[in-house]
Amino acid sequence: MKRSNEQSLNTALDLMIDSFGLREKMDELDITTGWDEIAGPMIARHTISVRLRKGRLHVQVDSAPLRHELSFMREALKELLNRRAGRKVVDEILLG
Repeated sequence: MKRSNEQSLNTALDLMIDSFGLREKMDELDITTGWDEIAGPMIARHTISVRLRKGRLHVQVDSAPLRHELSFMREALKELLNRRAGRKVVDEILLG
């Protein structure tokens, strides 16, 4: 029988992460480390930086044509990144 003060380890860890204010940093780490896998090797080679701040993913690439191509892929990339995170983490993707 499960007592009322017992909770799953996953729930306890989530509560601890939220109480220490680490959620945003954990999300950024998850999204930035997953960028190469989601975007693919060619885009990853040309990516200079990836930062997540308050739901905005800032992606800097070294190629103007690639930046233009990525502008058409924003919604698909956003959906894939959020699916990887298991919840809505990326609200918009800003390209630079």
